[in-house]
Formats: sequence, C-alpha cells, structure tokens
Amino acid sequence: MREDFLAFKQYYREAVAKVPADAFYRQTINHKFKHSIEVLHIGQTILKETPELKKKSAAFKQRAETALLFHDVGRFEEAALQYADESQNKAVSATTNTYDHGLIGYNLLKENKKYNDQRILFALKWHGKTTAAIEASQDWCEAAKEPHFNELKQILFLVRDADKLANLYHIKTDNHLEKDLFYRQLTKEALNAPLSPAVLDDFYQKSTVLFPHVYSFADRVLMVISWIFDLNYETSKKIFKQNAYDVFLIKLLKKYHKNTADIAEIKQFIKNP
Repeated sequence: MREDFLAFKQYYREAVAKVPADAFYRQTINHKFKHSIEVLHIGQTILKETPELKKKSAAFKQRAETALLFHDVGRFEEAALQYADESQNKAVSATTNTYDHGLIGYNLLKENKKYNDQRILFALKWHGKTTAAIEASQDWCEAAKEPHFNELKQILFLVRDADKLANLYHIKTDNHLEKDLFYRQLTKEALNAPLSPAVLDDFYQKSTVLFPHVYSFADRVLMVISWIFDLNYETSKKIFKQNAYDVFLIKLLKKYHKNTADIAEIKQFIKNP
C-alpha cells in the first residue's frame, strides 16, 4: 500500500498547509490522520477474523484496505474550510454539517483512475450516514443493479464498523467526547440537561441516535452507545465487548444523567443488541 500512503499523505499535507499549527482545526486534521491509520488496522483485523471476509480475493482486500485508509480523507479539507469560516467570523457548528466530508472525499478520489471504483467510492461517500438514509438513496438503488453490489456492501459495512471502533478507542482512552467541537460549543444548560425524549425514542428502537435530536451531553453519550446497534460483523461486536466500551460509556453517562432507573434500563437494553 506504499503508493496509497503517499497519496493519502499528500491530501493531508495540502490541508495542513492551510491551517496554522496553533489552531483547533490543525488538531482535527492531525487527529483524523491518525484515526485513518487506526481504522485501517482495525479493518484489517475484521478482515482476518470474519469468516465471510477472510476468504475473499486479494483484489477485494486491496479495495477494502483502500476504502479504510481513505474513508475520512474529506475530513482534511473539511477542517481547512471550517478554519477559513471561523477566521471570517462565520458560524461553525458541530451539529450542522455545513460540509459533507464523505462527499468531499468521494469527489477527490473519483478523479484518480486508481481509486475510481464504486466499491471504494461508495464507502467514502456514505460511511457517515445512517443506514436508513443510505438505503433510501438513489445511489443505493443504482448500486443494487451492479454485479459487484455484494462486495460494495461488505466494504461499506467494514468501513462503518472499523470507523466506529476506532472512534470508541479514542473516546475511552483520550476522553475524546469531552474535548471535541460539540463539547466546546455546549451551553452550561445543555451540558447538564438530562436525556432528551427524541434521543431515548431513537435508542429504544435499536437505531442509531440522530445527531439533530442531540441537545445535551447525555444525549451525545447515548448516541455513541447506540452505535452498538449499527455494527455489522460479529467480529466488530466482539471487539466492542472485549474493550468494554459499553461499560465505559455507561459510566460516562451516569455523570451527566442522574436518573438511575434510566441508566439501569439502558444498561440492560444493550446486553443483547
């Protein structure tokens, strides 16, 4: 993958050059660079340990690894654009996606003949969207007609799983949720508010909590807990449990949501996702 790493680093360098070293968005770019490598490594583990994936061809695995590495390449340019907006006193919100990093990455890679393969590009464009949004899209309808649709789905699910697991690692080890843009923008009222009804509704439907429903920090934590419902491979679920991400997140939720009955019910609900 040497050529892939070189291309990936070039996209990183181009974005870094647009953002001063002391800016918050330089930290974001650097974090996303490391995150992308971690997603690749986690994805490689899932590839090796998942029965339906480990028997796939070398060509499939190469495409999958490319999608894993480049899945967030659009985050580099997104952060540079957000820095430019903030520098011009334009609003930059963690809850409103002014820029679609998946679409940015998709447009970048489709210009390169080596990566212009829908099995790669689809994962870049859609990995950050909800399952419902993906399946309702015209892109999904068109992809379903293609002979490689099953491989496209497998790579998309692999990227989505590895992405979540890499984020969970940093949430647990670096306390990342209490350092990100969303946390920085919380009002004191929102920081200490309990779980919102809409967020609880999403959660108890065993669906990923929708970001537009998130108001409080407790909502944000429950949104991350809900990722367990959107893990596609048994290996991914095994990694989730082995690293006790559920235990850590429940403990974090207790700090911000004081209703012990709710906590107990949530804890029980995720035992068998």
